[in-house]
Amino acid sequence: MPRPAALLLLAVISVGGLLAWRWLRPGDLRLSVDPRSREVAVIYPQEAVDRRCADGVLRALTELTEPTRREALRTRVTELRTAKPERIEVGFIPAGPAEARLPLSQPPESGKTLPGLARAQLAALPHGYLVVHSTEVGALLETAGRRRWLGRALVEAGRTAESATIAVGESDDGSFLVATVAFAYRTGDEAEAALKQLTERQGDFEALGFAARPGADRLTRQTKLLVVRFDIETDLVVQALGRR
Repeated sequence: MPRPAALLLLAVISVGGLLAWRWLRPGDLRLSVDPRSREVAVIYPQEAVDRRCADGVLRALTELTEPTRREALRTRVTELRTAKPERIEVGFIPAGPAEARLPLSQPPESGKTLPGLARAQLAALPHGYLVVHSTEVGALLETAGRRRWLGRALVEAGRTAESATIAVGESDDGSFLVATVAFAYRTGDEAEAALKQLTERQGDFEALGFAARPGADRLTRQTKLLVVRFDIETDLVVQALGRR
């Protein structure tokens, strides 16, 4: 990310609410997508209404699938959004077609789930309308890094994580896109090492300059979670996504 653009972005190692996420989180959400899906996404269309970045963000979501299948997925998501359902579920099958659908009344017991922690992560954002979750972080990070959605420092720090969740919303006044990236690690040692790896890059605007709030190391170790919050001016987001 060029330095002028990065100066409009604030990235903070976020520890506020981590303990509440861990112990007060809602239950897992059973999904109706194909259980072979590597990444799953849940869209909340009513929260996306009149949000300046929503159309661009949801178009960008389709880049998790192969180029030849993206336009069909975009068309399907647009059709489903028109009815403003409670939610839309998307599954990304490796080397297969992505699936966007409305939830079944009785999702399969053996199917994919959106963990309660991911649901709490989305709920913590203003007007949260998209959450993406993967337990195979390599492919998600590869796409995010290639498209420069995440700086290389964050991609590197997330490689050893067990799971990755990206949640997106927008501020009440529409001036900022607000997103959080959460990595869950197997041990507190791994989480703390990832935090140290990130904070050592402070001031490197191309990799993204991070700041850590006091106590971040203690809570990261305790929760085994590393959460980074981004507040990005919507004008910058709309300009960047408009080039896709």
